[in-house]
Amino acid sequence: MSQPARPPRILVVEDEPLSAHHIAQQLQESGYQTAGTASSATQAIALADELKPDLVLMDIQLDGPSDGIVAAQTIRTLYELPVVFMSANAADEVLERAKLTEPFGYILKPFTGRELHITLAMALYKHQAESRIRTSARQLKALSRHVLEVQELERRRVAMELHDELGQSLTAIKINLQLGARLKGQVLADLNQECIHIVEDALLQVRRLATTLRPSMLDDLGLAPALSWIAEQCAARGGFAVNFHHIRAQARLAPDIETACFRIVQEALTNITRYAQASRVEISLRREDEAVVLSVQDDGIGFDIETMRQRAMLGGSLGVLGMQERASLIGGQLTIQSVPGKGSTVQLSCPWRAPAELL
Repeated sequence: MSQPARPPRILVVEDEPLSAHHIAQQLQESGYQTAGTASSATQAIALADELKPDLVLMDIQLDGPSDGIVAAQTIRTLYELPVVFMSANAADEVLERAKLTEPFGYILKPFTGRELHITLAMALYKHQAESRIRTSARQLKALSRHVLEVQELERRRVAMELHDELGQSLTAIKINLQLGARLKGQVLADLNQECIHIVEDALLQVRRLATTLRPSMLDDLGLAPALSWIAEQCAARGGFAVNFHHIRAQARLAPDIETACFRIVQEALTNITRYAQASRVEISLRREDEAVVLSVQDDGIGFDIETMRQRAMLGGSLGVLGMQERASLIGGQLTIQSVPGKGSTVQLSCPWRAPAELL
């Protein structure tokens, strides 16, 4: 059974004790929880840091040298908490100062419990929406940076492969041809044979390089053979057994779906090889009604799913972000489940779409 939602916690900043008590009663009657009460700007800032409330309900006129507007600016800057002002003062100069702190509401005293509830509900909803936007922006920035880094690393690797391996092979062929122009007989025949071997090795290097960038079987044979190939490759490197289960389909999937599925499995298998310490991996590809369901399950050490989500939200788990982005681009949903000590499961569900359905 799911746990009931926790009521939003409100920090009340009010220097009149009777008013603070009355506001706390109104909050309780509206389904909110009073996280704490402060009577000065300094105390409000300290409690915002200590209590981490969901919202700060801030009186503008406070005890001490600083008013609520100064406190709100500090709280917004340091802790990104939403602030709703409450005041009996509606003077234009006060409103102008208050607006500079980007508050989530301004309610005039005296107010009813219903007015307070509506103001807080709208403020909390707006803050949640803005938080999601900020998180998405951080993730997008981290993912964009990662894409550029991976692109440069891939270019550097390809350049080294071409220079160190293919370049040396072509140089050897050039030297042999120059020697052959001056030689005859058996020596020339031996040089020609050596050139043939060098060319064969160079062709193998080119094929290996091309396969690393994108396996041709994904385009030529389809998703299932490509997944079987990448599973065998990773199993050989990672030292685990792998089983790939799939139901043969009469029609191929759209190219973007095949590519996304392949890259998601590739990333999942890479993570298993690096971190999971697994002995067995199960890969399943099937069709359920009008959906493609792809899953990768291992029996490794697992991980804490909440920690992983927090890292992903902050842009720390770029592999997870990449998989989620690929799933989103094909209209799919990616779910990750794991329990420490009991392995993990990555599952993709997306609409079944054949090449003919592309617009």
